[in-house]
Amino acid sequence: MKHIWGVVKAIGKKKVMAWIVGLLAANIIPILIGLILMTIMFAIIGALGGSVDEQQLEQNNPSAGYVCSATGEINQEKWEAIFQSEKRSGALKGHGDDILQLSEEKGLDPVLFASIALHETAWGESNAIQQKNNPGGLMNPDGSGLFQFSTLKEGLESMSQTLYNRIKVDGLVTIEQLGSVYAPVGADNDPNNLNEHWVPTTQDIAQELGGLTMNCEPSEQLDMEPVGDNAWISSHSKRITSGFGNRSCGGCSSFHQGIDVASGDIEGTPITAFADGEVTISKSNGTTFRSSSGNMGTGYGWYVEIKHDNGMRTRYAHMMEKGKTVGSKVKAGDEIGKVGTTGASTGAHLHFEVIINGEKVDPMPYVKPFLTGE
Repeated sequence: MKHIWGVVKAIGKKKVMAWIVGLLAANIIPILIGLILMTIMFAIIGALGGSVDEQQLEQNNPSAGYVCSATGEINQEKWEAIFQSEKRSGALKGHGDDILQLSEEKGLDPVLFASIALHETAWGESNAIQQKNNPGGLMNPDGSGLFQFSTLKEGLESMSQTLYNRIKVDGLVTIEQLGSVYAPVGADNDPNNLNEHWVPTTQDIAQELGGLTMNCEPSEQLDMEPVGDNAWISSHSKRITSGFGNRSCGGCSSFHQGIDVASGDIEGTPITAFADGEVTISKSNGTTFRSSSGNMGTGYGWYVEIKHDNGMRTRYAHMMEKGKTVGSKVKAGDEIGKVGTTGASTGAHLHFEVIINGEKVDPMPYVKPFLTGE
């Protein structure tokens, strides 16, 4: 009898174990598969889609200097994260409001002012700011060394006047132009060529603060004059909100394969062809669905690709709807679609790519003449 009861218990245990395994397989495995698919989806979003979020680009990204605030306003969260933290801003902690006030008085971009101050003082840790309240490197008139201010507010006031003279009086409005004064490349007093890092580093800091708020696009009507055989790609904005290259994207790492153009009211405005050519692709790629934080789809959404001469192709993504049809011949400046937010997009913007002989390259050297007037 004991033997029979042992057999029954053994069978019972096997059935219970089989039931448990079946339950786990029915519930946990689909969940794991779902998590894996979601991870893959968001990786695709980061790799293919351009995001209008102002994400920090990797250091020395050549496009970073043209990354501006998508709204034209200060990103308050990023601003406070730096100027309310001694770890982030050193002696400049708590002086964010002073920079805002002085910028308003002088008509300066506070992000540009702050970026230069943070760079010049090594994030508020230099001896000049720690010991002499001197954030701008002002020298004594007799050349005997750095000038000493009684308070850091006074030092910032002096720096704001210097920036006013360079920007408003001399017309040096970009980081690159100011770099030629603050840290001229090839200067005799820079034998180790450290000055060549001034522009990219200042650009990176501006990006960390959320992007420049001034001199990103003309304050009046947008200049749509062609440059050579090329035309600007958006009839509404020249504000670049994300550059080409590696960037942080909320815990993942992605390579942004183009540049993004955006502003607060860009949705529905015309997208224009960069150069003469023929439309070779005009379709929807990936998926589009809404969430509380914007579109969380995949891919390019509605996009157009144009074939040009000399092995160049250009791609225009996240259009509102289907663009110019395949086979259409276009001239530089012709409308080919409208700005939208389809595919992997968190807000209305134009994602623009340049492809040379099948390889995606940084579009910035191609569009730079439209941004700098060169």
